[in-house]
Amino acid sequence: MKHGSRWLGTAAVGALAAAALLLGAGSARAQGDSGRDEGRDLQLGLGLGLVDPEDSQSSEVYGSASLRIRIGGGGGEAGDGQWDGDHYRGRPPHDRSGGIVGYLEPEVGYWQGGGDNEDFEDLLAGVNLVGVVPTRTADYYLGVGFGVHFFDAELRTPGGVIQADDERFGGNLHVGVDVNLSPNTALFGTGRIDLLEGDVAERQTKVYAGLRLKF
Repeated sequence: MKHGSRWLGTAAVGALAAAALLLGAGSARAQGDSGRDEGRDLQLGLGLGLVDPEDSQSSEVYGSASLRIRIGGGGGEAGDGQWDGDHYRGRPPHDRSGGIVGYLEPEVGYWQGGGDNEDFEDLLAGVNLVGVVPTRTADYYLGVGFGVHFFDAELRTPGGVIQADDERFGGNLHVGVDVNLSPNTALFGTGRIDLLEGDVAERQTKVYAGLRLKF
């Protein structure tokens, strides 16, 4: 792997993590008047970006699709306060500040690449647990997960072609941000690291962006 490409991917993930934590913490304190609309129990995300696999000579195109299913409370629900004539007791109806919203996120991902004498192909089927801090203009998230990588490799040697097809388990850590275009549409950016069992492409650094539809 090219060292410059490796450190570029790792730096991108670190920068996204810092931004998500700092901006999310600041935004969470200012959610009281955000006036967030409901309709975020399901979130469909389609993304495209780059993956930098260990042992590869270059970054490869990475595609992903995910469906978030809400499992926790937090931001996104209106307040339940009561008006007593002078002020609200509890949170006003327009106050949707409730902290972190939890999602279960099934996903699929795919990339292929290689060099002069080898080809790799990786199809991921996994599930993530994602915590989202929602605000009016952006949602900040942190997630962890695991999945199965259906990994195919082909090595061309003077004696012929060697093929290796196997299923490998892996885990991931990712951070990112949704920039809300409307109550039900957002552009997102994610930085992520996948760690796989085995000796080939056991570490994969990914940076990708895309469209998220929120229902």
